[in-house]
Amino acid sequence: MQTSHGRRRRGGIAVLAVVVAALIAPVGAAHADAVADGNWWYSAFGADEVHGEGWTGEGIKVAVVDQQINDTLPVFEGTNLTVSPRPLCGDDTDDVVTTDLTEGSLHGSGMTALLIGNGEGNGAVRGIAPGADVTFYGYGSELCVISADGNGNLTGGYSEAIRTAVADGNEIITTSVAFDEARPDEVSAVAEALAQGVIIVAATPNSTTDTSSYPSQLNGVVSVNAFDANGMLNADEVTGAPNIWPEVTVIAPGVDVASVNWDAEKLESGSSNAAPLVAGILAAAWQKYPDATSNQLIQSLIHNTTPDDHPLSRNMENGAGYGPVSLRHMLAVDPAQYPDENPLMDKASGQPTAAQVADAGAQDGATPAPAASDAPATAESAPDAMPLVVGGIGVLVLVTALVFTIVRVRRGRNGPTQGENR
Repeated sequence: MQTSHGRRRRGGIAVLAVVVAALIAPVGAAHADAVADGNWWYSAFGADEVHGEGWTGEGIKVAVVDQQINDTLPVFEGTNLTVSPRPLCGDDTDDVVTTDLTEGSLHGSGMTALLIGNGEGNGAVRGIAPGADVTFYGYGSELCVISADGNGNLTGGYSEAIRTAVADGNEIITTSVAFDEARPDEVSAVAEALAQGVIIVAATPNSTTDTSSYPSQLNGVVSVNAFDANGMLNADEVTGAPNIWPEVTVIAPGVDVASVNWDAEKLESGSSNAAPLVAGILAAAWQKYPDATSNQLIQSLIHNTTPDDHPLSRNMENGAGYGPVSLRHMLAVDPAQYPDENPLMDKASGQPTAAQVADAGAQDGATPAPAASDAPATAESAPDAMPLVVGGIGVLVLVTALVFTIVRVRRGRNGPTQGENR
């Protein structure tokens, strides 16, 4: 929400390793090349094979909420990309789309490319869900002014982004911009989206010293942290220690990922990169299982981490949450078997509550997507599938046989300052 408060985060040294059987299929020189060029995550997910089977997210509408985008880049040619022209920060700027290389345009372009990139241009970024219909909603480069609406409620760009994306028919919203606090209007907007059956994915901050932890800490929101090609968790950009967020939902690739930087070949790191990958996996699964509800897809996401079946398990101590996401595992399991309840309604923020989500659905005149009571999903606290090994500077999570990693996320803060990309 880059209005009066957006900030992005950078990643640090890797600190958590997840070994996931069959997750990283390529080996030897080919895999080494993929790691070197920043596209290791693509081969690790087996994305080529999945896309060849037709699961590309086709027909699923995904909203990317960020700052700016350069939609003229070769990586977007032939993709289903629409840019909402009006800046979320107001009508007085017209720079959501820019060819200038700014922190905001690089970040927004990169997040979008990880979803639907065609592999062309610098970085050769290929999207996880290249068939998805993506709409980009940008804050622009100007400050977002928090102002009172007709009812005297403080409102800003993020609540507008959520409501606009929902009104436009998006089924998944992903954002890698975060804020210091969740104002009542923003909490209401999230409750309304959840009631309408929209999935919200958000990156965690790249430092536990950072207070810009919203919307990832809101109930019902899929919170994502990153890891690298060696299975190491994204390091805290301030302390260098493991960037552990106890309430993280899942972890995904995000460290040393290819950048769309149109001036130079570079790699990017941070939890920002991980969020669109999770959104893309959800899109592919929704394409394959169109009758699944948003809540059932979230249930499937947390049940089917790692390549192999395992009991539902959640580790709030090592930063892995329910575990590393698996594209192929999610596609292999029909979400219809899971309860139609959002399992992420137990966060410490306590908002929005299940009652708020239900009320939002009633006010919209629609049947709200069921939200679980404000209690944690039943899960083992320390899964046998992911024994914790502490050693050196990091936390090592071993799961059967392959290494996964996490990248940094960029975030924004709710304050009267302009968002900054890190």
